[in-house]
Amino acid sequence: MKKYIRKYLLIVASVMWVLLILLGAILFNWFDQGIDVFLSKLVFPTLLIIITSLVQWMVSKPIAEYMDSPNMEVPDFSVVKNHKLQHKKGLSLEDLAKSLPKRFVVSHIDTESKKIKLYDKNIWQWGIGYIIEMRPEETIVFSIPFSSHAIGAERVREKSVAQLMACLV
Repeated sequence: MKKYIRKYLLIVASVMWVLLILLGAILFNWFDQGIDVFLSKLVFPTLLIIITSLVQWMVSKPIAEYMDSPNMEVPDFSVVKNHKLQHKKGLSLEDLAKSLPKRFVVSHIDTESKKIKLYDKNIWQWGIGYIIEMRPEETIVFSIPFSSHAIGAERVREKSVAQLMACLV
């Protein structure tokens, strides 16, 4: 999950850097000045983006390490929602892992506790992880938002959970 978070931060930082430069150039009329003054004006947006990206990486790194770890316990550091549904008879963990769409990345499968830990590699759901627990009569899907944009985007989270649960029915 670390590479997906790095990619996400790189995309967001690049877009924000360009927007900050354009906004500064328009507001402060950098176009009428020389190139050396223009380049010196780029220092503030660049430092601002570097610092915020590093802080976001330091916040996201332990979460990514949790998703990549074999720990199958539902975390208590985030708002966790669970969804219960009846599953197909004879559905095994391996069959479930193979039937998932390509956008879901399985990080660990624990056959003893019958749990699968996975996350969505879609850019809009990078902040959501899942733990699927298969019980004899039902399947429970825990959705775990890790980033602030995933916590606030309930509609996106519900849509992603619905797509995941469609694989279980």
